[in-house]
Amino acid sequence: MATILVAEDDSHISRVISLWLKRHGHEVITAEDGAKALEIIRSRRPDLLVTDVNMPTMDGLDLLQQVRAEGLLKRPAIVLTSRCDQAEIAVRVASLGAVVHPKPFSPLHLMEAVQASLKAAAQPEPLATVAAEDLLGSPRHG
Repeated sequence: MATILVAEDDSHISRVISLWLKRHGHEVITAEDGAKALEIIRSRRPDLLVTDVNMPTMDGLDLLQQVRAEGLLKRPAIVLTSRCDQAEIAVRVASLGAVVHPKPFSPLHLMEAVQASLKAAAQPEPLATVAAEDLLGSPRHG
């Protein structure tokens, strides 16, 4: 299927995400901080990035900004966060072609978001206009 980079400093969360992705047929690469994730993205060019926000060395938001600035990934990324300012983070990452997925998360919902993100990349629509509702499978209101 796809090669997916999971950038997450919590080893338990990283293992859970990796197991679910592998069960769904994906190849998984892991990194415990944003700087290592950036190195991997530059050398391996994964199909999708799933990143935590709060990580040592380089946080997930800086990672995503750098990845987009260098044009390294074209698909919408998935940003995981347990921070209380999720709405602010969602606004910040929307222009970078990403969607926020809150922690704690259901692995099944995360897999749905992964599939939607991989599918969204095949669409001709610009990344910045892909709505979070489209990636998370939530109905649009309004």
